[in-house]
Amino acid sequence: MFRAAAITTRRSSQTLLHHRTSNIPPPPLHQNPNFLHRQFCSTPSSSSAKEAEIRKYIGYTALLVGSAIATYYSFPFPADAKHKPAQFFKYAPLPEDLHSISNWSGTHEVQTRVFLQPENLQELEKIVHDANEKKQRIRPVGSGLSPNGIGLLRAGMVNLALMDKILEVDREKKTVKVQAGIRVQELVDGIKEHGLTLQNFASIREQQIGGIVQVGAHGTGASLPPMDEQIISMKLVTPAKGTIEVSKEKNPELFYLARCGLGALGVVAEVTIQCVEKHELVEHTFVSNIDEIKKNHKKWLNENKHIKYLWIPYTDTVVVVKCNPVSKWRGPPKFKPKYTKDEALQQLRELYVDLLKKYRYLRFQIQINNLNKCGCMPVLKVGTESDISNSAKCVFHFEASFCFFFL
Repeated sequence: MFRAAAITTRRSSQTLLHHRTSNIPPPPLHQNPNFLHRQFCSTPSSSSAKEAEIRKYIGYTALLVGSAIATYYSFPFPADAKHKPAQFFKYAPLPEDLHSISNWSGTHEVQTRVFLQPENLQELEKIVHDANEKKQRIRPVGSGLSPNGIGLLRAGMVNLALMDKILEVDREKKTVKVQAGIRVQELVDGIKEHGLTLQNFASIREQQIGGIVQVGAHGTGASLPPMDEQIISMKLVTPAKGTIEVSKEKNPELFYLARCGLGALGVVAEVTIQCVEKHELVEHTFVSNIDEIKKNHKKWLNENKHIKYLWIPYTDTVVVVKCNPVSKWRGPPKFKPKYTKDEALQQLRELYVDLLKKYRYLRFQIQINNLNKCGCMPVLKVGTESDISNSAKCVFHFEASFCFFFL
């Protein structure tokens, strides 16, 4: 009985479903067959649009909050402000106890909290002793002119810039004893009054003597020794043996090693240098090429006390600089110029004429009158427009820099 009722109910449902389905009109031909599906999905699409709208406003809110935080942490608070934000960003200002040290060319840089500058030998000895007791690394650094950054160390550095005195000058032996922090220019100026100078040094004179000795710096000239070979004796501050003095007579082996020790055998505190009589040099500069230099290189090395080449790679020309002492009985040598005065000024004169041609006659006359009023040059009058080109020669004899007033 129950089974018959269930079958009857199922048939009635199928009949009713078929009847309702048959009453639905077919979709028009121009309408997309997926129209009913889109109508059925209309409610979820509305929900997605609302969620997208909510996400958009959440993003705006997050952007606003982030901008406010960034402004707060990057705001330049005054020095006396009671409230200062924490350093939040990577490029925030360095702490007061953190030193940023770089070499002269800016190719190497370190940041350290230990950068010490003693004023005398006792302070230097204490610095080295304390670093040894605490097992801390420390490295002497000079003016930082080495392009390889040899003196830079993050663990700690000691600089002798405040130990820059000339301690003793022996005029008879032609020696000078100095503290290692003195710069080359200061040393040369200091011993000039004693009639002495250094045998050789580099083109840049900002190096500290301790640094230029320890790295084996040199100047020019095949017969002249580098700086480390001009040293007679040195005073070293070491962590193990304390302060010791080395020379050819005292600890000759250590002296030989420490002359160019790169700061690894101790901190150089004082240096005694062998000097020479003060003398004048005549510099002769000219332009050559690589083929000519290869041909005459050995000859020029033997004939000149100092010689150097200034060459830009991948170019054909080389600037040659020769320096030789002035002969006391012959006086300065006289070099025959390669070009006459007119030939040397010809290109500049042509450039001046080209500049004048860019100006109309009236405007040029106004410029001349203005220059005459301000007293920049002798009175010059240009009568006709054709005189503009011809005026180049006479103006050039009055004032060579006159043409630059028109730039």
